[in-house]
Amino acid sequence: MKKETPAPRRRSPDELRQAILHAATDVFLESGYAGASIDAVIDRVGGSKRAIYSYFGGKKELFEAIVMQVSGRALAALDPDTAVLRDAEATLLDFGMRGLTNVMSPTTIAFYRLVVAEGARFPDLAQAFFAAGPGRASAGLAKALREFDRKGELEVADCQRAAEHFIGMLRDDLHLKVVLGLRPPPGPREIEETVRHAVDIFLDGCRPGDAPRGRPRKPSRARRP
Repeated sequence: MKKETPAPRRRSPDELRQAILHAATDVFLESGYAGASIDAVIDRVGGSKRAIYSYFGGKKELFEAIVMQVSGRALAALDPDTAVLRDAEATLLDFGMRGLTNVMSPTTIAFYRLVVAEGARFPDLAQAFFAAGPGRASAGLAKALREFDRKGELEVADCQRAAEHFIGMLRDDLHLKVVLGLRPPPGPREIEETVRHAVDIFLDGCRPGDAPRGRPRKPSRARRP
């Protein structure tokens, strides 16, 4: 008497979504943006096109969702329920460690190279990558900086620009060298040293009462209770 083969377990919506993202990541990195297709993703993950369209909408939106998932790891450091309990230094260190680790990961580096290679032909691709990744990260950090400025812990005239400068300090030439293949990605110790250095420089320029050279010193504000 033959044993009946058990029916495969039905995946939950979240499991299917994650499986689609994982398969799509491989397809994009192997085939490039132009060569990637929804059919190729379906071949790897199973299911139907309708499932992908219902979760993501299309190829560009699927690409954007992958980038958002990666950038979300850094943004977790800026969760309001967590950040409000810490000071600016601890928040910047946490954000910097998460952010630089993600930026230097093989998957993120590969996506960065893909966008640079194909962004001129597909402007929507470059826009989606920036909005879901670097733009989203700097906007989230700017929001946190506004809160620290409001509390009087930091003094920041333009929080959006300051956030972009801080993220730029994290990447510095190290990121470009890795993207160009001139050196391997940094390990945990080098990442920690880079982040610590960037945080120290940033905080030195944003402490209340410390105005940049050549500019008038702003009146100090009383801390709000």
